[in-house]
Amino acid sequence: MSREVYYAYHKARESERYQRQVVYQRELSLERFQEEGVNAEYQAVRFQQGVEDVLILAEDIRRLYEALDELEVEERLLIDELFFQGVSEGELAKRLGISQQAVSKRKRKLLKQLREKIE
Repeated sequence: MSREVYYAYHKARESERYQRQVVYQRELSLERFQEEGVNAEYQAVRFQQGVEDVLILAEDIRRLYEALDELEVEERLLIDELFFQGVSEGELAKRLGISQQAVSKRKRKLLKQLREKIE
């Protein structure tokens, strides 16, 4: 067996071992909880949001959308592209024919306005 074949085999094997380890670390299963002596019901309740948290979040979202409605159309489009559509500042700058710094400055200004309206 050549040295290259051995290294390729070893690298693939180590990669598989690493992937299994990552999956195991992120796995949340009843069997794993039982193996580790963790009470699954406690974990389920611990990760649930309380009613108060859900209501506060809903109110924050309502105020955010009210503040967004008060923006000019161009400003709303900029926020929509950057935050809801996932367009980067650089991509948006190219589309608008302006610099990335100008987009960044507008974004900061709009976020400040939104923060002030929400508070």
